[in-house]
Amino acid sequence: MLAEPQSDQPQFIFAFTSTNHEPFDYPEGRIEHFAEPAGRVENAVKYADWALGQFFEKAQSADYWDDTLFLVVADHNSRVYGDSLVPVERFRIPALFLGGPVPAKIQTQVASQLDLPVTALSMLGVPSVHPMVGRDLTESYDAGRAIMQFRDNQAFMEDHELVVLRPDLAPTTWRWTGTTLIPAPDNPLLTKRALAHATWAQHAYTTKKYGPIESTGAIPAMIGTAN
Repeated sequence: MLAEPQSDQPQFIFAFTSTNHEPFDYPEGRIEHFAEPAGRVENAVKYADWALGQFFEKAQSADYWDDTLFLVVADHNSRVYGDSLVPVERFRIPALFLGGPVPAKIQTQVASQLDLPVTALSMLGVPSVHPMVGRDLTESYDAGRAIMQFRDNQAFMEDHELVVLRPDLAPTTWRWTGTTLIPAPDNPLLTKRALAHATWAQHAYTTKKYGPIESTGAIPAMIGTAN
């Protein structure tokens, strides 16, 4: 449980949880097992759901609830594996924004984790210029998009079309049917966007294309430039 703030200054708190593989470990006596044995992934998920529920039930009664934005997100499914170039179905994850000022809304477009910090800044009303390539999900876009990393393969997906990038191989274009990947005609524009998203961060860092500046708001910001 978060402690009550000790000052009026804004605070950022990051909490990370991880259970890597079976047998999953969690405190006994909190939940009724979904199935046996106790170390099954289903039981670990049920415990995580219970623990988060307890946390937010208490947070809602705390003074800081009305002034706090919570973000809960996973990195990927419980196991990422398979013979596919990229097991797309294993990257469908939950992401929740909660807090007193957060309106109820369901985001149906394809989105990605890199969109979440940009969206959080927007929801907090923080003015900033930064090199992040995420989108503000409070706005509307013609097409959703997501990035998935599987071993050395990276997939860039817009709606149901993907470009897969692999070391020392040409990019390939695929169509996600909802259950499998099937080959699709090359999409040069989508490939260009996939390469830009994959290389921007390293390029900007190594060539010093961004640096700290003073923003027009009350906080330091980052500005990015790309050739």
